[in-house]
Amino acid sequence: MGKSRKRDRPRQRQDPTIGRPPKPPADPETAALRDQKILPVIAALAGLESKKRSEAAIAIANLIEDQRCRKLLLKEQIVRVIMEQTITDSILEVVVAGWGVLRNLALEEGPDFGLHLYRQDMLTPVEAAVRNVCDP
Repeated sequence: MGKSRKRDRPRQRQDPTIGRPPKPPADPETAALRDQKILPVIAALAGLESKKRSEAAIAIANLIEDQRCRKLLLKEQIVRVIMEQTITDSILEVVVAGWGVLRNLALEEGPDFGLHLYRQDMLTPVEAAVRNVCDP
């Protein structure tokens, strides 16, 4: 008779929405750009003061025009941060600045980014925003 083999239990699948923290770039110039411009603005976006959050979102919208900064922002998962924090904020100025960031990203990245937003269920916040504008 053959020996029975112990069955391996399937491992728990990791949550794909959590993701890994982005690793720092190897290029020293890009790393300096990340440390000097990108990380402080993202930190300000998560701050407590609404004026600083709004200014940070506007600064991100301006940084998106530069291709290197845009790629660094996308590596830092700026879309997730904007969708979770900025466009659901209670202050209208912060929400408008968050929508501006997404608009600029969509303009710069093209139709593939629009498809990415659709897959991230972007239509639900859009519907809520339209309903909020139509029913004051």
